[in-house]
Amino acid sequence: MSSDLRRRYPALLLLAAGSLLAALSFWALEIARRSADDTREPTVRTEPDYFIEDFTYTRMSVSGKAQYVISGKKLIHYPVDDSSTVEQPSVRSYSSLRDPMTLRASTAKITSDQKELHFYDDVILERPQTRGSDSLRVDSDYMLALPNQDIVKTDKKVVIQLGTSRMEGTGMIADNGKHQLNLQSRVSGHYEPSH
Repeated sequence: MSSDLRRRYPALLLLAAGSLLAALSFWALEIARRSADDTREPTVRTEPDYFIEDFTYTRMSVSGKAQYVISGKKLIHYPVDDSSTVEQPSVRSYSSLRDPMTLRASTAKITSDQKELHFYDDVILERPQTRGSDSLRVDSDYMLALPNQDIVKTDKKVVIQLGTSRMEGTGMIADNGKHQLNLQSRVSGHYEPSH
């Protein structure tokens, strides 16, 4: 039996060495893979993660009444900055203290905290005629709506139609809460008193 063991001894030694070499190779490969995962930049997802077509979103006030309503043809959400873009947006503000206003455009971008709504291309701000106030229409290429403050502003050219009067200017701040509309520069206009 000892001669039989002596004949198999080199084969057993070769098998043990091969197994040890395979285990060490697997260990080295695993260490290399883990260190490569640690140094790799995390991938940032830039494509949209969802979209909604023909939507309406109502923001409620603390008292449970509609504060404003956003609707549009298509909303696309981007997870990289948690923002959304809206095709053909329309925003209507509601308040028992002031006249409702509607803001429409070709496109809009809503920030992640929904405190800023950027409107682009063919932007129209409207307030209907009510008892004691003429209808208002403001046209521009860009407007920034701050819905929590009830303010709309722009640094671009605006054309304002108030009843039968017309004004133009560059830069505007419209504060619906205070019923104030301020033009910033290059103001010109034609005023016709209401009858």
